[in-house]
Amino acid sequence: MVEVRTFEGDAAEASWFINRVWQSSYGKTSPLPVWSERLIDWLLFRGGQAPRDYLVAAYDRGTLVGTLFAEPARIRIGTREVDGSYGSRASVASSHRREGIGGRLTRELFRRHRDRGAKLTLGCVATGPHEPGLWKRARSAHPLHGLGLWLHVFDARALARWSFTDSQRRLFTLARPFLCQGFRKAGTEGIRPYRPSDLPRCMALVHRMMQPVTLGYAYTTERLAHQLQYRDVPRTFVLEQDGEVRGLVNSYSLLMTGVGEITAEVVDLMAFDDTVSAGDRQRLLQVAMQDMERRGVACAGMLRNPCLPASLMWRAGWLPLPGGAKLTCLVPTSGVELPASPRVFTHLR
Repeated sequence: MVEVRTFEGDAAEASWFINRVWQSSYGKTSPLPVWSERLIDWLLFRGGQAPRDYLVAAYDRGTLVGTLFAEPARIRIGTREVDGSYGSRASVASSHRREGIGGRLTRELFRRHRDRGAKLTLGCVATGPHEPGLWKRARSAHPLHGLGLWLHVFDARALARWSFTDSQRRLFTLARPFLCQGFRKAGTEGIRPYRPSDLPRCMALVHRMMQPVTLGYAYTTERLAHQLQYRDVPRTFVLEQDGEVRGLVNSYSLLMTGVGEITAEVVDLMAFDDTVSAGDRQRLLQVAMQDMERRGVACAGMLRNPCLPASLMWRAGWLPLPGGAKLTCLVPTSGVELPASPRVFTHLR
């Protein structure tokens, strides 16, 4: 008999289960991220110190057969912030599909939200044929917003070899002569890695960045500290001018499987003081890109959002791609009114 309860394992077991389920189901036909132990630990476990309120699992006589993981989070709705959660890693072993396990996991997650006074869970899910069924079938699911991507290609040859389709391979092959590599010339004056003492200024920058947002992930000081620095996972560069931090770029690397493997970089945060010139904003992003190329990153991606001008990304050699992801809310409680035309900030997870 299958029992639904709090996940009992660690980041290593969570990583193993999620990757096994997704790779065995879709890995031969679709590009997929590899959620390594170090990434899962950063996002959900924090060395065993993170709360497990929203780490829900299904066990069949002690064997893990399903997971639905989310992290406690503050969520911006309109001009206010509420308690909620953020996550989209719903996985059920192929041996136990069509047994209603996904629904049971969802109901347990919702019950925990109601018990704790949390209003909703927010997720950014990939669009396409392998979109998780949980986000399609749940009665309280609200798909709200198509999210485009910004993409920068560092190694078109590697992407062409990695791609599943002939059209993608031709695209990356033809694009090679036109790829912008001007980031290599950017100067590093005033740009350095993040230090914990930078946190108050970085929090102020992120607060300023969030002003246009009416729906999305909101940072507390504690959560931002973890986002900007944790072991060797995230990488954060700051721009210091006149002794004060006035800009930041935060990202992490992710292994992607396709026809072989590539390393991609995901940019989560980019924030600037109003006094920073367009040239210095571009220079900070380009220095972060220099670091990505040095580490062998094949491409970098970032969700488009209302917090950054498109001109910054164009000048640094990033290209806009339509679609690719969508924001979905699961609302387990009544009385939550979502914005009709939200301005979204979230993460590509």
